[in-house]
Amino acid sequence: MSKFILQLGLFVIGVSSSFAAIETIQTPSVQAQKVCQSYRVTRPNGLYVYIQGGKRIVTTLPYNYIVTVTGLSKDAYWAKIEYPRRDGQIGSGWVAARHLKCFQQ
Repeated sequence: MSKFILQLGLFVIGVSSSFAAIETIQTPSVQAQKVCQSYRVTRPNGLYVYIQGGKRIVTTLPYNYIVTVTGLSKDAYWAKIEYPRRDGQIGSGWVAARHLKCFQQ
């Protein structure tokens, strides 16, 4: 459990930015997926979604918006997410992981 808490702490806080690390995706552990299926945006001004970490902004998600994390960059700074779009489709992209918090319904 302490390993999970450490991983989750690194996920939420994030570590130094590394755009090259985006190419390596780590899938959240099975234990982490069982504990937290959804995450919410915690940045008051909204959260930029990038096509790749820091490359090009696709959209901005509002405060408290709910997303699903599908992977992390090697350094855990970036989270690969999926989110419901207004047109009913599922969008995807990369966000700064430190601006997400576990959302339990």
